[in-house]
Amino acid sequence: MKKPNLTLYLVTDDKYFHDRDLISTIEAAIRGGITALQYRFKNKSARQMYEELLVLRELTKRYAVDLVVNDRIDIALAVGADGVHVGQEDLPPDVVRKLVGESMYIGYSVNAVERLREVDHLPIDYIGFGSVYETTTKERCKLVGLDGLRQAVKLTDKPIVAIGGITHYRVHEVLQAGARGVAVVSAILAFEDVEKATRSLMESMSGYYRKVMHEGTASS
Repeated sequence: MKKPNLTLYLVTDDKYFHDRDLISTIEAAIRGGITALQYRFKNKSARQMYEELLVLRELTKRYAVDLVVNDRIDIALAVGADGVHVGQEDLPPDVVRKLVGESMYIGYSVNAVERLREVDHLPIDYIGFGSVYETTTKERCKLVGLDGLRQAVKLTDKPIVAIGGITHYRVHEVLQAGARGVAVVSAILAFEDVEKATRSLMESMSGYYRKVMHEGTASS
């Protein structure tokens, strides 16, 4: 099974693609530096998702970017995705593992610190945790805040990917809280120049890691 690279994780959303080409937009984000793409659409037919994902599979392979499919395990298997992401209302992770075996990794959404003890034993490979900040991307999202993120990191050994309202100027505090990756929607897709928006996020992340390395070198 491929090890996830979820450093900068773009999640798609229907509302950002009404008048925008999916493939060229994703390629721009890839050029900007995303390391993983989660294909998440709620208003498309299975056939349309399958056909789009076949193209995205070739594109992500070419750039060595992870491809993750939200919810639809059947389509993820059909296109040979790297991973699948499920939530509390989808198939349980132990059932998903039986279906995909070791062919792909599994992500799971958690929106409360209290739930981490319940899910830590599940056959999942990373946890999507949030919303860290207020966000308009998801309706009825539960706010966990930075304190919740810090607690979450201490309660599980599984990698945590922070999501919800994260922008380039908030990246430092999210990484400092212990997140292993950052998942974004509007921080990239709300901008006309998707590649530039992605580069801005990557530069903020790189700046944080350079600072950490410098401080570690200085103290040794």
